[in-house]
Amino acid sequence: MGKRVAIIDARCNATIIEQLHNYVEEVFLFKSEGITYESISCHPDIFIYQDADKLIIAPNAPQELHDWLRQKGIVYIQGESRIGTTLQDSCYYNCVATKNRFFHREGFTDSAVFNHNQRKEFIQLPQSYTRCSMLPLTEETFITSDTGIHKALQKNGLTSFLFSPNEIQIAVHHNGFLGGTCGIADEKIFFLGNPLLHKDGERLYQFIEKSGLEIIPLCNEKLYDGGGIFFL
Repeated sequence: MGKRVAIIDARCNATIIEQLHNYVEEVFLFKSEGITYESISCHPDIFIYQDADKLIIAPNAPQELHDWLRQKGIVYIQGESRIGTTLQDSCYYNCVATKNRFFHREGFTDSAVFNHNQRKEFIQLPQSYTRCSMLPLTEETFITSDTGIHKALQKNGLTSFLFSPNEIQIAVHHNGFLGGTCGIADEKIFFLGNPLLHKDGERLYQFIEKSGLEIIPLCNEKLYDGGGIFFL
C-alpha cells in the first residue's frame, strides 16, 4: 500500500494496531478529551471529513492531530464548525461522499464540507451520524447498519446491504455502527474485528466480494466501532 498512513481510535486493541502496521507506514492513534461525549471521543469520523479530493478537519480537533498532519505534509483545510457534546454539533463532519453524490442529514453539515460538495447530487438521509452508519463500496453500492439509511439508499435506486448492529462493540453504549468498524484503501476493506463472527458476516462477505474488494479483518474478535479507519 505504499507510503500510506492511517488514523484510528486510540482504544483499538494491540492486535489491530499491530496488523494495521503491516499495511501502512504509520498509525496515528486518535483521542480527544473534554470536547465531545466519551463513546465517540476517540472516533476520527467525528472530527474528520474525507473524500477522494478533500480532507476537512474540525477546528477544535486535538492539536496533536493538526501537528501530525502538518508533520506528514498532508494537505487539509479547517472546517467552520466546532465539535461539541450535542447531537447537532457532534456530526458536522460525519458525512459520506462519492464522486457524484453527497450523503447526510440536511441541516447537520459543516459549511465547508457542504460547499465542497454542493455540485453533487444530495441524498437526504434520516441519520446524521452518516459515516458512522454506512460506507460506499462503489458509486452505486453501500453497506450500512441503519434501517433508515438502507431504505433511503434503495429509494434512490442504489444497492445497499443491511447489517444488524447487534453485537457491534462500542465504548459505553450497547451497539455500535457498521461504518465505524471499517475503512477502504487500495481495493481492500479493513475491519476492526472479524465480520465472520457476526450472524450477518458470511452474507456481508459475499456482498463485498461482488464489489471486487479484498476483505482484511484486523483481529479475530467481534467488530468494534472505533469511528472508522481513515487512510491518507
